[in-house]
Order: sequence, then structure tokens, then C-alpha cells
Amino acid sequence: MGGPTTFVSRLDYFHSSGLNYIGNEPSFLTVFQYHYAGRPGRSSYRAHAYIPSQFSASTAGLPGNDDSGAMGSFVAFSMLGLFPNPGQDVYLIIPPFFEAVSVRSPVTGKTATIKNVGFDGDAYQNIYVQNATLDGAPYTKSWVDHAFFTEGRDLVLYLGANESDWGTALEDLPPSLSTATGANGTVPTRLRW
Repeated sequence: MGGPTTFVSRLDYFHSSGLNYIGNEPSFLTVFQYHYAGRPGRSSYRAHAYIPSQFSASTAGLPGNDDSGAMGSFVAFSMLGLFPNPGQDVYLIIPPFFEAVSVRSPVTGKTATIKNVGFDGDAYQNIYVQNATLDGAPYTKSWVDHAFFTEGRDLVLYLGANESDWGTALEDLPPSLSTATGANGTVPTRLRW
């Protein structure tokens, strides 16, 4: 149906044409679907555009009905920098909206941490991951699984003002049932879960 380039083009149209209303829960995952086309930087761009423009701390700060916490959850996970894909053990990575974020697992008592190097606060210029480390080792995947939290791992994201090739190789994309070509032209030899 056109591959990653067409998919990204259609998502861009959906988000920029007025078709999308971020106050409607089915729209949440569309912000992060760029990850599946090898464009995690584009997901970051969308999240960092929607949250300051459509959400605020005022009494009218949610664009739609919170429906038992749906809007608040979208904001919390987006700002945390790890957005869960329902039905999968997958959290899609974007830079958090803070210099560092820590989450303590109530099950194991361990604390997972995400740190932004090059964080520029409210300027929203350095919103693209240039490279990353997980527990001190280079990390190129654009996602983590739930073990990130239960094992208390440390993810360090090095940020810049331009989209990079981080997370764009086929082996770095989140798991999918479909065959795919990575945004950088890589082709799988076989699917893996």
C-alpha cells in the first residue's frame, strides 16, 4: 500500500489537515505510529506539538472528555517519553518533556530512569533523539518493553534539533505482524517477535 514513505505522508496529512482531533481517544496512537515506519522523530514532533498547544494546567486544559483518565493518561505517558501500545509489551520512545524522569516499580521496588542529554526545557528545539544508551550500552531500538520498569533500567537519550537516523533501521522498529521495509531502506530476512 505504498510503504513507509506513503504511510508517513498519510499520517502527516491526517495530523495537519484538520482531520485529527486529539481530544478523541482513537487519535492517541496515531501520534506514535510513525515509529512503525521508521520515523520515531516524527512521533516526537507530533507529541511535542500537541501537548503544549492542546493541553494545559488550566481547568479547561483538556481538549476532550477525560473519560476515566484517557486524556490524562495520553499526556502522562507522552510527557514520560514512553507511550504504551495497547495489547503489546511495547513502549514507544520519544524524549520526555523533562530533563529526567524516574518510575519506581511497585512489584520489584526497582527504579527505571530516562535522562535527556541536551534537554532545552520549554524551547522545544531539541526534541529528536540522536542516539541513546540503555544501561550504558548503545541502544538503537525505538521502543522498550515492560522489563524496562521492572528491572529498573537506565535509558539516556542524547537530543538534537534535527531528526536523525536513530531508530530507523528495520531491526530497531517495534514488533509488527506485517513485513516491512525500514525508513532507511533495510529489508528483513525474516520476521521476529
